[in-house]
Amino acid sequence: MKIKNPLELYKHLDQSNCRRCMLPSCMAFSVAVIQGQKKLSDCPLLSEERINELSGGIVQKKSMSEEQEVHLDRLRQELNQQDLREIARRLDLPLKNGSVGVKCLGKHFWINGQGEMVSECHRNNWVHIPVLHYLLQSKGRQPIGKWITFSDIENSGGKEAFFAHRCEQEMGRLAEEHTEVFYEILDLFEVEEIEDLQGKIDADKSFILLPLPGVPFLINYWEPEDAFPAKLNILFDMTVSENCNVESIYTLGRGMVEMFEQLILRHSL
Repeated sequence: MKIKNPLELYKHLDQSNCRRCMLPSCMAFSVAVIQGQKKLSDCPLLSEERINELSGGIVQKKSMSEEQEVHLDRLRQELNQQDLREIARRLDLPLKNGSVGVKCLGKHFWINGQGEMVSECHRNNWVHIPVLHYLLQSKGRQPIGKWITFSDIENSGGKEAFFAHRCEQEMGRLAEEHTEVFYEILDLFEVEEIEDLQGKIDADKSFILLPLPGVPFLINYWEPEDAFPAKLNILFDMTVSENCNVESIYTLGRGMVEMFEQLILRHSL
């Protein structure tokens, strides 16, 4: 018996979400075991016999950070084979001291020929990986102002629920719980507030963020009203697939949520 993912392990657990493993749910425990962060013996409801039976079949998965590092190394190697001057010409990007500049949320990130990134901002894989993908794959297509949902993006099949949960719902929660600070954070990143979308979207607030050149995120927020909870969605220009792949779009969404959370935390200290 091979257990290759958290769902397969979850089926063998008590599913009571007792939290005695110090995690919020049995599914969270399953994920932690598959990623090597927890042991089966950390679940007090599993017998020794059951632990021995399951242990031999678990195929541990690399953590997300480990997977990102592997992916990043592959992208660096690929960029190392390219001519940065040609990339800068194709995408109309600035060159400085042998590095090409990519503007992300209003800030420049500089990439050298080895794929290393330098910026005055905090650098992490949530930015680094999409920037390298952009340099390697973007066609430099200009947006046309026609908006689509994540599920309409090329090759998005099966990822819509993850994007809705990890990006839209989480960003919506931050906007509802920390509304004033949330708007202040948006202002830090050269956000453009949209007053008129020709009646197509009736959101209370609509903003355009540019996490990558030619890859606008249209963020629409509806404030809570009476029995209706707050709601947030993110739309994309219909040309987005010509400048960015769907994995990078998801990564950017996750990265922005994490960044907003960190900034809100600092603000509250």
